[in-house]
Amino acid sequence: MYKDPRKWIIAAIIAVIFAVGFPAVYHNRESESVVYQENLISLIKQVDPSVVYVEAVDEYNDRLWSGSGVIISPDGLILTAGHVVDGAAAFRIVLLDGQEFWTNKSYFSDIVDTGLIQIDAENLPFSYLGNSDNLCKGEKVFIIGCPFGFELRNTATYGIISGLERDCAGFFGEKLILQSDAQSWPGNSGGPVYNMQGEVIGILVGGYWGADGISLIVPSDICRLVIDVYKTEKELEQAK
Repeated sequence: MYKDPRKWIIAAIIAVIFAVGFPAVYHNRESESVVYQENLISLIKQVDPSVVYVEAVDEYNDRLWSGSGVIISPDGLILTAGHVVDGAAAFRIVLLDGQEFWTNKSYFSDIVDTGLIQIDAENLPFSYLGNSDNLCKGEKVFIIGCPFGFELRNTATYGIISGLERDCAGFFGEKLILQSDAQSWPGNSGGPVYNMQGEVIGILVGGYWGADGISLIVPSDICRLVIDVYKTEKELEQAK
C-alpha cells in the first residue's frame, strides 16, 4: 500500500514541537515564577524596616490593643488605621530593628478609618505612597503587619487585588474600599499594602465578617487626602 511521505514529515514536526517547544514554554513559566519570587523577597527586605508595631495605651500606660503602621517620612510620621488610634492616650512604637518610641501625638479620621501617629525622630526608614487609582483587579500585592501582637510582628503575606471600589456595609460605603485575598488577621490593622514596585497602595483596615481571604483596604489616594488635612491643621495651629 502506498503511504504518503508528507504524513511522516508532519508527524515528525509535531514530535519535535512536543519535545522542544513545550519544555521551553514550561521553562519560561518557571523562570518567570523564580524572578517574581526573587523580586518579592527583595521588595520585602527593602520596605520591612519601615513597618512598625503599634501598641495603644491608656492614661496609665496600660495596654489597650495593638496594631500595625508604616513610616511614610523620615521624620517619623506613621500611617495606620483610624481605629488603631481612636480612644488611645499614647502609643508605643517598635521598629523592626528594635528601636522603641513613645508618643501621644496622633490624628485620625473616623470617616475613612485612617490614622496618623507622629514620633520624634530623624532619618528613619520610610515607604513611599503609590497611586491607587491605577490599580487593576488581579494585580499582585503584599501586606506586612503585626497579627496578634508583638511576637508575630512584620509578618508578610501576598496575593492579588481581588476587588475594586467595594461598597461594604460598615466600611464607609461610597465604593471606597479595595479588596485583596492576601491573608490578614487581628493586629494587621493599619499595616501597609504594597504593589510590586514597593509602593504603599493602601492601608489594611479589617476583614469581611471574619472571612478568610477577604482583606479590606483604604486606598492610598484616600490616605493622602487625610495626610493633607492633618498637615493643613498642623500648620494652622502653628500659625496661631
